[in-house]
Amino acid sequence: MTDEYANWSARGRAPADDEAGLREALDGDQPRKREAALALVDEAESGLTDATVERVAGAARSADGAKTRQFAVEALGVAGRGVETIAAALDDPDEWVRAEAVVALSRAAPGASERLRDALEDDHAAVRRNAIIALAKTDAAGADLLVDRLKNDPRPAVREYAAQFLPEAAETERAVRLLAAVLARDPGSFVRAKAAEGLGDLGTDRAEEALETHGLDDRSDDVRKTAERALARSRGVDPENLDVDGGPRQSGEAGGASAGPGGSGAPRTGPESGRPRPPGGSDAPSGRLDDGPGVPQPGAAPVDDGTGRVGSRPGPDPRPQGHRPSKPNDDGEPRRSESATDTGGDDS
Repeated sequence: MTDEYANWSARGRAPADDEAGLREALDGDQPRKREAALALVDEAESGLTDATVERVAGAARSADGAKTRQFAVEALGVAGRGVETIAAALDDPDEWVRAEAVVALSRAAPGASERLRDALEDDHAAVRRNAIIALAKTDAAGADLLVDRLKNDPRPAVREYAAQFLPEAAETERAVRLLAAVLARDPGSFVRAKAAEGLGDLGTDRAEEALETHGLDDRSDDVRKTAERALARSRGVDPENLDVDGGPRQSGEAGGASAGPGGSGAPRTGPESGRPRPPGGSDAPSGRLDDGPGVPQPGAAPVDDGTGRVGSRPGPDPRPQGHRPSKPNDDGEPRRSESATDTGGDDS
């Protein structure tokens, strides 16, 4: 344990100094049991004995506290043990335990892709988001699954990661077409930023056109900056030397009084210019993203099943391969593990 994390969460309050002591502490009362389960996450990095795995699995199945069950599931995942117990936790009544179980299952049984796909039907965004990441990182997502999430998932936290992994899974032309539509129409700024990154990586003429048309004039500063970097990366130039519409883009001009987000040579759009903003970003009406030629225009398709609605801001990246300790909350209690956290808020 590094000094950086020494006072975080229950890691500074482990009820024992060794695995055997922590195993025994799992039979104690809360919060001792919860702190032991969390401490065993660290112990699991070097492996757990059969006796400890059995005790941790028991806590994952029956502990009264949801946090204790979550940390127990996480410990099993880090140890790569207790696959049946982890899979059972996917049906836990607590959403954060289920979200952790997705990550743990991808570690302990990377081939359990069908069970991970089932998690995409969970009613909580954190579970679905973790399932997208786990499937993508085990090469089991597939283009059609990611496209479905981009079109139909109502939460930006899920669509963001579908957009991130799409360039690796889909044929280039299809990926560009979808990400261009996402950049133009998705109401979530985090989702549009991921689409801009992907377009920059793909680097085709059409990808660059989408970045210029929609990314450089997005209403979100973060999306504009991401699109600028992506376009510069695609063209192999420094962002400060990016040439858009015949003029070099100057740093700091986005949102300025005399130049649009595209720089001195880029045409301004929006109310202040008297020209309509291109259909896109959170200024556009919500609507289904079309996996077809061109970029969908406002009103091109109706909203159904919540498609396109603004949801929660995505939390820290719950990458299956690494555990990140969590900070204590205001009451000194450990927060839920960051690998399963989804924070609230408006994502536009």
